[in-house]
Order: sequence, then C-alpha cells, then structure tokens
Amino acid sequence: MEDKESFNTIFDDVFRTIAQKMPFLLIPLINEVFGTAYTEEQKFEQLRNEHYEKFGKIITDSILRIEGRLYHIECQSQKDGNMALRMVEYDFAIALEHSSKMEDTIIEIHFPESCVLYIRNHRNMPDYHKARVRFSDGQTVIYQVPVIMAQNYTVNKIFEKRLLALLPYHILRYEHFLQSNSTNQEKLNKLLDDYQKICQNLPQIQEREGKSQLYINLVDLINQIADYVIPKENPVRERISAVMGGKILQLASERLIDEGRVRELCSMVQDGDITLECAAKRLKVTIPELEKRMLENGYRFQKT
Repeated sequence: MEDKESFNTIFDDVFRTIAQKMPFLLIPLINEVFGTAYTEEQKFEQLRNEHYEKFGKIITDSILRIEGRLYHIECQSQKDGNMALRMVEYDFAIALEHSSKMEDTIIEIHFPESCVLYIRNHRNMPDYHKARVRFSDGQTVIYQVPVIMAQNYTVNKIFEKRLLALLPYHILRYEHFLQSNSTNQEKLNKLLDDYQKICQNLPQIQEREGKSQLYINLVDLINQIADYVIPKENPVRERISAVMGGKILQLASERLIDEGRVRELCSMVQDGDITLECAAKRLKVTIPELEKRMLENGYRFQKT
C-alpha cells in the first residue's frame, strides 16, 4: 500500500494538528461514536501513529489509549470504496503492535475500537464499513467500523455535544454553494449565521473555562480551511474573514510564543547584549526585516 503521506491535504493537516496539539478534543468524539462518557479531563495516552510492516509504512490519523482501551479515528474527505480494507490494514497493524502473550503461550491480538470521520457530505454512506473475514478453519467474522458524518451536525449540535473538533470542517457544508459562486441569499445568510454562532460560542467557552488558547487555535484552523475552500474571486471570502477575524496561517498560541521571542531578542539588541545580525540570524529573518519590526514597535538600535 502506498504511503498515506503522498495523499496529504490541508484537511489531513488540520485533523493531525487537532490530534497532536489538542487531542482532548477527540474525547467527545469518542463518546459520541462509542457511547462512552469520558470527561475532557480524562487521562489518556497518545500513541504513535506510524506502524511499520513488510510492504512499507502505515500512518494512521489518531490513536488514544483510555483506561486500557484503544481508540483509532481516521479522518476522511473523499469517499473510498476500499475504506473497509484500509481500516482492516490499519487496525491489524495497531493490534500487532499492541499484542500481548498470554500465560498459556497464546498471543492475544486486540483490535482497537475504530471509526471513520467523513468531513464532506457524501450520499448513501453506510453506518458502518464492513468486511467479512473467512478463516481456513471455517470461522467467519464480520469486521465493522462505525462511520460518523461531520455534516450531520449543526453548529448548535456541535456545541451541545462539545464536538469542537468538527468546527474547522463546518465550511464544507457549503462547499458546493461557495465554489459555484451562487448568489443564493438564503444560503449565504445561513452560512454567515452559522459563523456568527461559532464566534459567539467560542468566546463563551474561553470566558467560562479559561481556555483562551483553545479559542484562538480553533479560529485559526477554521480560517485555514475556509481560506482553502472558498475561491479567491468569491466575495464571501471577505464576509467570512470579517466574521472570523481574518486569515491566519499559523496557530495563534504558537505565534504568541514566537512574538515573545521576538520581543526578547529586540530588547537584547536595544540593550547592546547582542548584535542586530545575531538577532536576525536567531529569528531566521533578514536584517532589514528585523530593523523594520523594531522601528514599528519603538525599539532603539544602532544601525550597522
């Protein structure tokens, strides 16, 4: 099977960002699919998502271990008739990696609890991806993984169920409308209303729970996908940008850390502790770029 990285898209990047930087957002998704009742403060272990086998490397999207149970979530944008086979392959690789030998020398291969998250609205999607496995001794096992459709969840339902990991993909509900450059005012109003609700609810979470980085990071991811999905010539881009606070290409919490580093080095240049050249090299910018940044922020420095 070909390496999954060769098919990487912004949708994969965003899901991987959530899985790596905000994995607690996957817990409500697990609750929704598997009927569990974990809290967002639930302790979990984030497991390695690269598995090596004879024919190459398999990369899965997200694997969490919670209270001894393995959960595997795959994010999918395209409809794939071979998804059941792919999931068998992924889950078998995960099961082999976490297999254990029993006292009677029997090796137990424990498959994870898996699901496929579809972020686009595909018609006639089954509730489960299934594969019938026939063993040589006559045993037959039905392997199945549940399917969850992001587009089945309205903004209200997303916040009610805390499925915040779905928010960046909400724009895909309107993908056809946006790319056809339609002037359907009712559809446009519904889209803008949805994003007004998102911008009203996220700050409430920030104020109520003190999760400022979560708010900033989600807005950034929402903007990244909206920027990708909405054609450049479509005036809706500006409307969405105004609602969501503009185009941001880097996670804001990380950007704030970067800006703190910039301020630190600018102060050191101003105090004469390091040279302008040294600071520019550390920040990986040109000297003119750093000079401009320092002037804009009121720092004094000796020109070279």
